[in-house]
Amino acid sequence: VRLVGSEMCIRDRFKPAAVFIGLRYFFAGQRSALLVSFISMLAIAGLVLGVALLIIVLSVMNGFDRELRNNILSVVPHVQLIHQSGIADWQSERAKIVQIDKVTEAVPYADAKGLISRQQNARPVQLLGLSAEAIPAGLAAVLKKHDLAIPSQGRILLSEVIADGLNAVTNQRISIIFPAENNRSTVVHSFVVEGIFATHTELDQSLVIASLQQVAEIAGIPNRAQGFRLQVSDQFNARNIGFEIINQLPFGYGFRDWFQTHGNLYQAIQLSRNMVVLLIFLIVAIAAFNVISMLMMSVMNKRKDIAVLQTLGLSRGDIVSLFLVQGSMIGVVGITLGVLLGVLGCYWVADLVSWFEALLGTSFLDTEVYPIDYVPVDLRWADVSMIAGIALALNVVATIYPALRASRTVPADELRYE
Repeated sequence: VRLVGSEMCIRDRFKPAAVFIGLRYFFAGQRSALLVSFISMLAIAGLVLGVALLIIVLSVMNGFDRELRNNILSVVPHVQLIHQSGIADWQSERAKIVQIDKVTEAVPYADAKGLISRQQNARPVQLLGLSAEAIPAGLAAVLKKHDLAIPSQGRILLSEVIADGLNAVTNQRISIIFPAENNRSTVVHSFVVEGIFATHTELDQSLVIASLQQVAEIAGIPNRAQGFRLQVSDQFNARNIGFEIINQLPFGYGFRDWFQTHGNLYQAIQLSRNMVVLLIFLIVAIAAFNVISMLMMSVMNKRKDIAVLQTLGLSRGDIVSLFLVQGSMIGVVGITLGVLLGVLGCYWVADLVSWFEALLGTSFLDTEVYPIDYVPVDLRWADVSMIAGIALALNVVATIYPALRASRTVPADELRYE
């Protein structure tokens, strides 16, 4: 009876010992085995890098999504109304359209596609004609930033990309070649460059801005507007809203929405986001399961210690708890450092990319390939919490098997020759 009572007393005293010994194994016990220590550091390093990369990459992909919504779609019409014969009295027609529910902005426009050339350099462009009476809010913000306005007759605004490609500067004369009405010949128009702007989006590859009146004449509808560029309240429901608007307008209107012009860009961003997140998530999973190797090595190295602890009264549950604590500490330390590194990386990644671009004299993001020419970052704490939680859960799952294996140690077998 005394023996049983003493054993129960020892077990009661050792109930917090599982946590204490697990922490001791993590902080100090690894010094007794170089290989185990190396594997432990490797597991922690894998978690740190995986969690940090996942936070940074997810924040960058969120940034691309945000820029598409807030930047690109501010200068691209959500719905583009096109009239088959042009609109003579666009002022009164615009007043009716802005009264339609869900329409937040209606801007008259005319456009013409051509080939801009200077000194044997040429590239295709879209000449967009706008009226100074009604400017799209997104483009108005861009022009205001560069202290520009809608140009007068015979003058144009060039994007920085086009100006750099043609080596053009302000107040220079430049030619644009357009197809004639019969499409069998061409017409050349000469313009003076009034200013240079940059949207920092893929629009910079082709956008040239001129007056509405002049572009309408080039398009063969003088003194008319070709249609309206509309912004709507729900940009991701633009197609259905477009059909609702057409049903409320007189005959002659057609439309196209931004999904037709830039929908592939949005889908590419979403696909890239999902694939990159999946790949880096697998890296986190592999790093978490490195804990299995580390704990199995630790169990093999500490079999006699486990046997002694069992003889002192620790139950199988206590042994399981001991190694769960040791494995969980690896996860907590690795994930905490990974979160800190990832959050700091989100603040530094844009500057780091700019530094590398300046160092190497190249541009990693070119609007010929990417939708924008800078690295956007949108750090969301909900994503950080989700990443940390999933990584910790994977780490805890990875510790279960080694902990159960340790609990099956038979003291008599391990201490037989001691």
